Amino acid sequence: MKNNKSNFISGSAAFLILFAGLAPAFSQETPPMNVQDQIARIQAAIREKGAKWTAGETSLSNLSLEEWQARVGYNFQPLDAPPLTEDAATEIPASVDWRNYNGNFVTPVRDQKKCGSCWAFALTGGLESYVLRTEDKPGVDLDLSEQIMVSCSGVGSCSGGYLSGSYLKRTGLPPESYYPYTATNGKCSTAAAGWQNAAYKVGAYASVSQKLAAIKSALANYGPLPTALMVYEDFMHYKSGIYSYTTGKKLGGHAVLLVGYNDAEQYFIVKNSWNTKWGEEGYFNIAYSEINSVVRFGLSTIVYQTKTARDGASWQGRTVELDPSTVDEVRTQLAPMFRPLLQWNR
Repeated sequence: MKNNKSNFISGSAAFLILFAGLAPAFSQETPPMNVQDQIARIQAAIREKGAKWTAGETSLSNLSLEEWQARVGYNFQPLDAPPLTEDAATEIPASVDWRNYNGNFVTPVRDQKKCGSCWAFALTGGLESYVLRTEDKPGVDLDLSEQIMVSCSGVGSCSGGYLSGSYLKRTGLPPESYYPYTATNGKCSTAAAGWQNAAYKVGAYASVSQKLAAIKSALANYGPLPTALMVYEDFMHYKSGIYSYTTGKKLGGHAVLLVGYNDAEQYFIVKNSWNTKWGEEGYFNIAYSEINSVVRFGLSTIVYQTKTARDGASWQGRTVELDPSTVDEVRTQLAPMFRPLLQWNR
């Protein structure tokens, strides 16, 4: 009897071990949803919520989750800039689009590729527009080096970064030819010699509060604005229309360039950095309502300003920074020349 009982227990144990080894084959977990099913689910959510945009297969739709996350990379943190002084008395138009606002002051859409450098593209695109506006050169494809921003600024890397105008005010960016974009962290020493002398700078910069009126006013008065939003899975399948969040998991923060707004239909116009095959030839429209949704549009926004007379000199839109050590050196060299005059005046 004991032997039979022992044999039964041993056999049962062996069966359980064998079953455990085969368990994954009988798993009840839902397999990953394919792209077409994902898009169908988003389209259903758009209809259910009455959203005003179209989802479909884009240049990013078939990428993996890891590749999606590699195309966002904004690290939300407090902006290192004083707040923009708002002038409530200033009237602004009911719509603005800097691609056609007394000329085109927005450079072509770029492609950050598989690198979380969206912050660099937003900052660089903003600088390009700033130069076109301050130098009154609409329609010029001024292509400045995002790679300098990634490799030299210390503001971020392919793993992410934030929006700061400090490097653009202090050092600036040269044309793309001095350090073409590589979609890698790269090394600053790789840049062509003398790039600092060819760099364009901003005169000053400030932060813009996350209020509809403040964002619109800054955009109308100062030109395109680097800003950020939180990206969700449905956004990767955006084809056209006025985006508002419908469904999907959060992928991360993303920096973009705000170039316009439309009061009649309540949306912003935004330049992305995912090439022209995504969205509306690289652009997207986003509802004003997404300022207050989980998307948090405009949570981090900065504005580039020209340098005032008391801040320093400027020439043809390029600011001239006076290094204190250089000023001391010049003073030392010129002192002997002025000494006779000082003695004569005694």
